[in-house]
Amino acid sequence: MKELFYADGHLTDDAFLALVHNDENLTELERLEISEHLSFCDECIIRYTACLEDDSLLIAPMLSSQETIIKRIKERVRRVFVNKYATMIVAASFAIIFWSIGIFNIDLENGSGKTLNSFVGSTYSISEKANDFTTKFSNAIKDIFGSIDLRGVSNTNEKE
Repeated sequence: MKELFYADGHLTDDAFLALVHNDENLTELERLEISEHLSFCDECIIRYTACLEDDSLLIAPMLSSQETIIKRIKERVRRVFVNKYATMIVAASFAIIFWSIGIFNIDLENGSGKTLNSFVGSTYSISEKANDFTTKFSNAIKDIFGSIDLRGVSNTNEKE
């Protein structure tokens, strides 16, 4: 049986070699004693890591994970782009639509200085414009669908 500890209590070189090479002759009690000693002895930890620095332990993986990592990074970049910029594009589109309709044309300054009444009048103007827009839009949709027959033939040809 190999000696695992020196007289001063530190681990021997045989103990380190047995750990590195996973020696099957070590009992569970001996492994437990070695691990307990390594848990508090900084000097033995330094010696143990020096044993592990052997080049034979640095084995490259069989399959490279570089391709999968790059694929995951690209997917994450796409997601960030969509979440960040698509929301801004939709918000800007709505702003342009509302601006062209005239919803943002609020006159807060008037001669009498009553901005609250002006704001109430502007909101009423906004609701009127929105109502006009939806009415015109629904009438246009009705006209489009009214001119199409169920068979897909236009009614305008039959009326002539």
